[in-house]
Amino acid sequence: MELTEVKFWEDYWRDCQLPCEADMKSPFDRGLAEALKVRLKGVQGVAFEVGCAPGKWLTFMSKTFGMKASGIEYSEAGMQATRRNFEILGLPIETILAGDFFAVEPEPKYDVVMSYGFIEHFDDPDAVVARHAAWLKPGGKLIIGVPNFNGIYNPLQKILDPAIIDKHNLKTMKLDYFRGLAQRLDLKLESLEYLASFEPSLPIAKPGFGNPAQFLVKGFLRVAAKLRRSPALDNLNASWLSACILAIYQKPESK
Repeated sequence: MELTEVKFWEDYWRDCQLPCEADMKSPFDRGLAEALKVRLKGVQGVAFEVGCAPGKWLTFMSKTFGMKASGIEYSEAGMQATRRNFEILGLPIETILAGDFFAVEPEPKYDVVMSYGFIEHFDDPDAVVARHAAWLKPGGKLIIGVPNFNGIYNPLQKILDPAIIDKHNLKTMKLDYFRGLAQRLDLKLESLEYLASFEPSLPIAKPGFGNPAQFLVKGFLRVAAKLRRSPALDNLNASWLSACILAIYQKPESK
């Protein structure tokens, strides 16, 4: 069963600000971008992103590696935002589909298939990752990134808005899950790591003043955001501190 609904994403993407690219002032974007540059050296061809709105990481793949950009987005608003983003940035785009990822028949034709912040919204994440792999060429790279709502982020998010935790499958936010995934789905695990150190923007607050505990947490995160503009702490990563897990697999060549 899916843990979010179309309306959630329609509302989320309808008013997003464009253009949207990886922001090197953001600890999360900076950490993920640097990891991808190191881990994907020499990659080429076509990148396909699942849950691609608004195209931030597809534009990164296009600009950094010269890859052609394709993707699928659950909501019409998200698909339109992605297309507008590429138009504003003057970048070519191959195909952006709108609709249910599970209702479209996969074609194993992509050199890279990736998603960030997608698989953790489902009760059966293994099936979701298997569906990712079905779009991938033999020998291609599968990139999965998830936020880390364990560790320090769990109590912070529960204070700010516990409903956000309910929309995430926390079992996907452990390294052991991704190690086991390689065996269960016959994938070669190439790299697995915590990234981005502490990311003050990960916890999401309800609008408004809130109660005293929420006010204090918001104040702490505002101060932390100023401190984290510097890359000095980017490489300080641990299960209780880091904002993201990044796993990269290779699909076996055809036998």
